[in-house]
Amino acid sequence: MDADRIRVLHVIHSSAFGGGPAMVDLLCSRLQGQGFEMAIVTSGEGELPARMSALGVPVISLPLATKGSFLRHLPQLAGVIRRQRPDVVHLHGHFAASLGQFAVQAAGRPATIYSAQWPAYLDDVNTYSRVRNWIAEWTSCRLANRVVAVSEHDRQTLIRRRMCAASKLTLIYNAYDPAKFPQAGNGERATTSGTMLGFVGRLVDQKGCDVLIQAMPKILAQHPDTRLRVVGDGEQRQRLEDLAGRLDVSRAVEFVGYRPMSAALMDELDIVVVPSRYEPFGIVAVEAMASGRPVVASAVGGLSEIVVDGKTGLLVPPDDADRLAGALSRLLDLPDVRAAMGAAAKQRVAERFSPLASIQAYAAEYHRLARR
Repeated sequence: MDADRIRVLHVIHSSAFGGGPAMVDLLCSRLQGQGFEMAIVTSGEGELPARMSALGVPVISLPLATKGSFLRHLPQLAGVIRRQRPDVVHLHGHFAASLGQFAVQAAGRPATIYSAQWPAYLDDVNTYSRVRNWIAEWTSCRLANRVVAVSEHDRQTLIRRRMCAASKLTLIYNAYDPAKFPQAGNGERATTSGTMLGFVGRLVDQKGCDVLIQAMPKILAQHPDTRLRVVGDGEQRQRLEDLAGRLDVSRAVEFVGYRPMSAALMDELDIVVVPSRYEPFGIVAVEAMASGRPVVASAVGGLSEIVVDGKTGLLVPPDDADRLAGALSRLLDLPDVRAAMGAAAKQRVAERFSPLASIQAYAAEYHRLARR
């Protein structure tokens, strides 16, 4: 690392697709060599390692994807931090921010900034888990020099639940990468055979794809030419395919596996659906809106701050297949409204979720911490 530049080491437990890896990608690709030297420690999934290596950003792979493996490899992580000698360690997610702080302490306590991409309290299910997760999140915030909330909802939650002092918190929204969408956003799809709904994300319970499939019978009853393309993979794929079969909608639901978010992918879709049960931010919604697509999403977490109900898309209660079907049917009935929402969506993300604003905010935090 160049001694004349601020050295930032990113630690993220998984580099599979999602808001955290997307922001690491954006920060490293835009700031590397611009007064900063970046490096990444991650478990090595997804496209991020190859993309960063091509830019000259060192990527150190450690098996950090689970809590147990993260704990077992804390000595190795501490060794990486000592060798890299960063001015700032940027911790992404509560595994890195809570467990990773032990490695940071062992390596001489360089300054740390914690991005709460996935706050621990999202996994609360009972009294034990609430206490455990409160301790994990409190520890993450207490030991970090600065804490970034990726939505106002999470910022207020961290303060209200006394997990983090307001003076230590800052709000920096995740941002889309405009380089991924150079030609998208004209509001028109390349093909014209029926209307294409799109789900893009991990096939896990949190993302609520099952709710969308449950909504399909009612949608097809009114709009039989509608199709749903499920872009993603995960532990629930077989269960979701079976659900589509039981509901007799398999003919209209296509599972295509994981594909990276791009203009080409968005050009295949008319409406993007984000039926998450909970969502700290919702990068897929932002990327879809950047492509000029209206978004129908659950009114949870950061999604309520991204989608303007009735203007850039529609918001519905989570876990409500009937309300989701009604919202989608409404847009399917009104192609002119869809086009207007798509245009408004593109304008909103350019104004509210500017990559430049996000990058500048993080760069300012790095400078502040490096001077410490």
